[in-house]
Amino acid sequence: MVTIQADNEGVNIVFSNLLSNAVKYNHEGGKVDIIIDRDNGDAVIKVIDTGIGISGKDQEVLFDDFVRIKNEKTRNISGSGLGLSIVKKIVELYHGLIIVESTVGEGSTFIVTIPVKLVPD
Repeated sequence: MVTIQADNEGVNIVFSNLLSNAVKYNHEGGKVDIIIDRDNGDAVIKVIDTGIGISGKDQEVLFDDFVRIKNEKTRNISGSGLGLSIVKKIVELYHGLIIVESTVGEGSTFIVTIPVKLVPD
């Protein structure tokens, strides 16, 4: 069995924010996939959407406090600009890492990597 060292509240905040954004910034009829895997002692969780995507310039500041990507497609979407910065801080508390891979017009993949602890069966 594989477990991560994390509390339920933190995990809920991370994934509710990532899933909320994947839906909020997606196209009507778009798709959201979640992939959970293990890689070299880490849990790897990917949240993949077919949404509007994020430019390279915007990706550089995406995890900063109070950052909201402002463009024609996002101006009517509400938010505080804190969700992804909170997600990053929580993931780092678990000694993990979060990155984004995205192409404008094609969607985004948020990849969370957290060290796992092996638990005997």
